[in-house]
Amino acid sequence: MELSVNGQTYTVDVESDMPLLWVLRDELNITGPKYGCGIAQCGACTVHRK
Repeated sequence: MELSVNGQTYTVDVESDMPLLWVLRDELNITGPKYGCGIAQCGACTVHRK
């Protein structure tokens, strides 16, 4: 899978059901997005796309 994050393109080989937050933090070491409430209600894990 190819992702464009903050203007950089990354290629990752992960399971298709892996949450985007985990891909960003664990695979790409992008630690800005945080795990919050665990049910996507608080907004801590929000990722915006263009």
